[in-house]
Amino acid sequence: MQWRLTSTITITLLILALAFVGPNVSAHSGGIFTLIISKSGITPTNASMTVNDTARWINVDDSENVTHRIFVDSNGDGDYFGDDDWDSGNLTSSCETDANGTKVDDDCNASFDIPFNYTDSDGKYPFMDISSTGERTYGNVTVNPDDTHEEEAEEEEGEEEAEEEDGEEDTDNDTKPTWLLAIAAISGIGAVVLGAMIVFGNKDED
Repeated sequence: MQWRLTSTITITLLILALAFVGPNVSAHSGGIFTLIISKSGITPTNASMTVNDTARWINVDDSENVTHRIFVDSNGDGDYFGDDDWDSGNLTSSCETDANGTKVDDDCNASFDIPFNYTDSDGKYPFMDISSTGERTYGNVTVNPDDTHEEEAEEEEGEEEAEEEDGEEDTDNDTKPTWLLAIAAISGIGAVVLGAMIVFGNKDED
């Protein structure tokens, strides 16, 4: 019984030690990238964002009886009206709301969102704005790959190179890698557990 308890404690401590040594990597959490639709056009015309970001077109053109409609070419084939392409529907500059702030007309929209959070969403997406006056404005949304992992790897590599350069001037004790320290910690834990086993074993014999 004592041996099983000691083994369980040892395994638990080893898992905890390895958890603290393991790398901590996180992906780009995403945000909102706003494109403004005004009387003079769209700003910016060429937008650049990252995977997991959302492109949001907002219509601020308050010209009387003027609406805008955004079409996005999802596959870059030059056709903005395909089955797989995105269509915002008519966008107005404002929507009527009731006393509670709820839209009176559910079909009324002043903004249009496309979240680029799906697999292989990086790439270039041409879009077109057609106003109710017939004017057309073209632009592009470029979605860049999430290079968070690559940046962290480069930072770690730079830190390792800096440690190696410092090691040429400092003693060997100052340049021990993290994994050596982890092994030393695990060895220390093992020594403590082994000592406990000997003590408890002696008591059992008594």
